[in-house]
Amino acid sequence: MISITDLQVGQRVARDDVGDIGTIVEADGEIKVKWDSGRTSYHRRKSRAKIQLVEE
Repeated sequence: MISITDLQVGQRVARDDVGDIGTIVEADGEIKVKWDSGRTSYHRRKSRAKIQLVEE
């Protein structure tokens, strides 16, 4: 898990628990991730999320 306070729009991330890959599409009050599978998830900035940056 990573601290999501420094994540920015456009960064690619992966979900630790299932390996989904997605893109950060909003990073203001909360983090919005649009997954390649079509799903969307939201994460609070001050919490820890089960996502990690993907190197491309």
